[in-house]
Amino acid sequence: MSSAETIEELPDIDGDYPPRLTRILTGHTKPQGEFLAALKSARMPHAWLLTGPKGVGKASFAYLAARLVLTGASSSVMSPALESDDAHLLEEGAHPDLFVLKREYNPKTQKFRSDIPVEAARDLKQSFNLSPGRSGWRVAIIDSIDDMNKNGVNALLKLIEEPPEKSLFLIVCQNPGRVLDTITSRCRMLRFNALDEVDLQSIVSARMESSDQNEIAASAFLAQGSAGYALTLCAEGGFDLYREMIGVLETVPQLDVEKLHGLAGRFSARAAPEQFSIFCFLLSGWLHRFVRCASMGTVFQPVFEGEEALAARLLSTGLGVEPFIALWEKVEQDSRAVAALNLDKKQAVLEWMTDFADASRKQAV
Repeated sequence: MSSAETIEELPDIDGDYPPRLTRILTGHTKPQGEFLAALKSARMPHAWLLTGPKGVGKASFAYLAARLVLTGASSSVMSPALESDDAHLLEEGAHPDLFVLKREYNPKTQKFRSDIPVEAARDLKQSFNLSPGRSGWRVAIIDSIDDMNKNGVNALLKLIEEPPEKSLFLIVCQNPGRVLDTITSRCRMLRFNALDEVDLQSIVSARMESSDQNEIAASAFLAQGSAGYALTLCAEGGFDLYREMIGVLETVPQLDVEKLHGLAGRFSARAAPEQFSIFCFLLSGWLHRFVRCASMGTVFQPVFEGEEALAARLLSTGLGVEPFIALWEKVEQDSRAVAALNLDKKQAVLEWMTDFADASRKQAV
């Protein structure tokens, strides 16, 4: 179990807003109500599969649920015993009865692991064989099962098949369709939907008091229901990157080579990896919005000045949406491959922008 001091020294994969510090969960009244009702009942499920899009609050819910159980608080809302000793230990990442599996930081490579190793799942099993240290409960948060390999998932399965008494497993999951049936059949499933823009603006305003209100509104619009992405856009220069992306796209079909290479140069081997992740999210989101409005005949909603002219120009020329659908799918697939295989990010961006220019030249059949 990592100490609070170690957690402060090493980067957290969740950045400046780790879920363990969440005190109020905005939105998600249905899953919160279901969990509270089960907790008060005589038949509390020992394993919960928390499903939904990335960044909507599943891990934050898991930590609040863990606090509720480990502090022994009786509450009708998910805001348990915030000032107790147990609550402080939980926020510090030092509670002896809470075990967290997530991708850890490797100081030698100065990168986060690409997965949760099987050894972590085996260590969890050994920890659950010990007596609880403070609360009488043992709680595990797996964030997320999507990051576990086959051997790790099998080790987790063995543990939830025969759990010790008063054990609770909170399993975060982005892709429930890929989870083994033997896991899902032993879990109570809670669905977390994308947050609406009002909730997202509330979350960003509370976390980033100095942010411009227009940028807060823009982050809520661009984030596609994800609080994690909304916060990241504000904190990591997402709007400057978005403006630069639009500045390149609006030069199609010829493409401004200087602007293109200036944008792609952001993603050199030495660049911060989160910048590429943000760019993939922004480009994929723009393509999705464009394809949707072109297919449905609705008005394209711009974020910043200039992009409405780009969308209007593409739509007015009678372009078919098929090339843009293909590019959207390619960006989604390529971005995962680049991250998994450590491929050339700059080259990927150059290729996507070139494909966008090619798509803008193709007329509808």
